[in-house]
Amino acid sequence: MARPAEFVRRDVLEKAMEVFWRTGFTGTSVTDLVKATNLKPGSLYGAFHSKRGLFMEVIDTYAQNSLSRVSSCLLNNDSPIEAIQAFFNRFSNDIAMDEIGRGCLMVNTMLELATEDDEIRERITNYLDQIEKMFADTLTRAQQQGELTAEASPEALAKFLMAGMWGMRVMSSKRPHAESYQSIVSNMLNALPIVRH
Repeated sequence: MARPAEFVRRDVLEKAMEVFWRTGFTGTSVTDLVKATNLKPGSLYGAFHSKRGLFMEVIDTYAQNSLSRVSSCLLNNDSPIEAIQAFFNRFSNDIAMDEIGRGCLMVNTMLELATEDDEIRERITNYLDQIEKMFADTLTRAQQQGELTAEASPEALAKFLMAGMWGMRVMSSKRPHAESYQSIVSNMLNALPIVRH
């Protein structure tokens, strides 16, 4: 019986995620969540204890999905630099297709709640730090394979790539043309101290 329960919970989390993603934590009411998930208020509170409890689980689900996507992209290439290039090309295409400018749920939440909720800030910071470490590890491999200059700092470059991702996510609310994202990605990747053969 556990498997169907997990499926239902996952379905509820995905529906709640869409609401939080669209209107933010503060802008989402329990009524909105009840309507989206088709759960009665008692069932919602029984499963998640509160709107905040549901939101925290939504953030965890979204973050784990993001970590899996980044990891699979960065590890799916013998060339670390090509893996980073492929990731950012895919990333720019994905946000260009975000026609309503939703951006990233983690980034949106940091902008909304970071100064008000230490637990949420720390949780999201932990997930973002994991993504940054994936970049740093990939850049370290690039350096070991002679694709990145010996003088480069993988950790500093990873922060540079994260800043670019953040900027593009925030910029997506303006809904610029796809060419804008492609230009930014091109400039970011050209700024990496890659060894040219």
